[in-house]
Amino acid sequence: MNGPPHAADPGPEDAGAGSAGGLLVFAADGVDLHQLERIGRWFARIVRGGELILLEGPLGAGKTALVRAIARGLEVTDPVRSPSFTIANVYRGRRLTVNHLDLYRLELILDEDVLALEEYVAPDAVTLVEWPETGLDRLGEADYAVMIEHETIDTRKLRVIAGTAEAVARWDSAEEAGA
Repeated sequence: MNGPPHAADPGPEDAGAGSAGGLLVFAADGVDLHQLERIGRWFARIVRGGELILLEGPLGAGKTALVRAIARGLEVTDPVRSPSFTIANVYRGRRLTVNHLDLYRLELILDEDVLALEEYVAPDAVTLVEWPETGLDRLGEADYAVMIEHETIDTRKLRVIAGTAEAVARWDSAEEAGA
């Protein structure tokens, strides 16, 4: 397998799933760390800049591990850490900047103190947001939403929802090209 396969015939419950709304383009159960790395590198190959990717799932599900894999695929050499306490970490890759946001604590910040979140979504960057719920009104329309759930101690269930027609087309064309 060259990359993540397209999800087979999503049911009606998949339409609009996740914060991005849209179409289920990938679904896998039993995802281990090695497979999560491959999925991250797949994302790194299909992003062009300007993408907003929402990461949803409980603590310890693998959201930051996926960001780390995407960053490696974009040739980021700095260590990727969770931005839980800083809210945002910015990493320079060879091709794109990786803006990694964690909005878990954002509801504790007063509105007048809130970061200009929309400024992180830039044409020369891919923006990955953990715990995106509190920032959805400021971030704009998501290209992808990734839902990661615990399955076992070593495996996860993973779903990718494309939020725009362009995101669906890019996923499909990358799959056809064997990206």
